Amino acid sequence: LSGLLMFAITHILYSSAFGMKPLNLKAGLVFALISGLCYSFMYSYLSGPLTYLVGVYVALIGFMGWRAIARLQLCNDLWTWTKLSACIGAVLFIVSDLSIAVNKFCFPVPYSRAIIMATYYAAQMLIALSAVECRDETHLKKMN
Repeated sequence: LSGLLMFAITHILYSSAFGMKPLNLKAGLVFALISGLCYSFMYSYLSGPLTYLVGVYVALIGFMGWRAIARLQLCNDLWTWTKLSACIGAVLFIVSDLSIAVNKFCFPVPYSRAIIMATYYAAQMLIALSAVECRDETHLKKMN
């Protein structure tokens, strides 16, 4: 339960760091649908307070994923490798947490430890790298 709370706080902080612009409601709708499907799948395996706590957690991680992906604007040529890094990191974090949830509440996932740890550490690395500012030579020359 304390682990769930700590990771929930992490998702709130990551969501805040990713920001609310651009809004990209289509991506938000897709994440709401995916989150709802994941929770629906797990619902019958949950009982007691976990029924509600897991629901809140799924909403938080879905929101975090939406905010990371909303920043990535591939079609508008406004993407950077740092935004792409955040996006992939958020998706890997979701895969890691979904693997934990299914393994813990639903049924054993083969190679769960390897899947969970590999996706979790890759996610953290990519999200951390997304904070690194990238500047090319042209931008540096303009600043001098």
